[in-house]
Parts: sequence; structure tokens; C-alpha cells
Amino acid sequence: MKNVCALFGVVAMVTGCAARAPAWKGTVEWPDEQSAKLVGQPMEAGAVLAAAGAIRELIRTNPYPRLFDGCSSPEQGLVAVVFTGPTEGLYYVRVIHDFVRCQGPRFRLLDGWDVYAVTPQGQVVAKDPLGPGEAPQPAPDVQPPSTPPAPEPGPGGDAERSSGTVTE
Repeated sequence: MKNVCALFGVVAMVTGCAARAPAWKGTVEWPDEQSAKLVGQPMEAGAVLAAAGAIRELIRTNPYPRLFDGCSSPEQGLVAVVFTGPTEGLYYVRVIHDFVRCQGPRFRLLDGWDVYAVTPQGQVVAKDPLGPGEAPQPAPDVQPPSTPPAPEPGPGGDAERSSGTVTE
């Protein structure tokens, strides 16, 4: 009986420590203004878990140690907006810094939001690589500059300064 319990304990410990494969496989296509659709109220559970995952990721990767000073918790200074986009099976979550409920200054960052692609299970797949409010710029058509025509040879000397009459 002891051997069975020991074997069960070892199996439980090993499977609990095994690395899990990521839930999302594929590429993330970021939405634009036309393809983004706001998730309405009431919100389905997957959207709520996606918002929670994005908020946890922002708090975990926050580079500003005093950003949440005056808040009872970091979550108090954040607002999440959830929408869907062109990639099936992902939510896009915009996490906005809004410190109106915290003590201290309300605006603490110039561009106070981040956008994350998140699974319905709350796993953050990617962060918007362009940053807050940036849209991809179309690549300009690069053509070699045309060479200007060569100037026509003219008389030398200071003909430009004289009236053109010859005096001796």
C-alpha cells in the first residue's frame, strides 16, 4: 500500500512539474479600425479571462517602479477594453492607465495604454509591437532619382556680368 501511495505521489509531482505546451500556435494579425469589434456587455467569460491576463502581464512587465503609488493595488489604476479582430480565437485587450481612483496625479504616462493579444484562457500571446496608438506605415515606393539634364555649354568668362558689348 505504501508503494502505491508513493508511486501516486511521484506521478502527481512529475505531471505537475511538466511544462505545458502553449495554448496558441500561429501568427497574430493585429486589427485596424475596421476589423476591430468591441466586445459588448454582458461579456463572455473568455473575454473576462483575456482582460485579466492582459492586466497581469502589464503589471508583471511594468518598467516604472512608482507607477502605482497611491493605489491600493495596481489593478485599481487600470481599465481594460476587450475587442475581437482578424485572428480567430484571440481577444485583443487594450489596458489603459487611469489613476482617477488612486491618490496622486491622474496622468502619469504620456501614452498610457498597451494592447495585448490574449487567448480566451487568459494566456498572453503577444504585445502590440508598434506601441500605443501607432499604426503601420505603408512602405514608400522608392525609385531612383532622375538625373537633371546637363547644362548647355555657354561662353566662358564674365558674360553674365557684362552687357554683351565688346569694348576695346
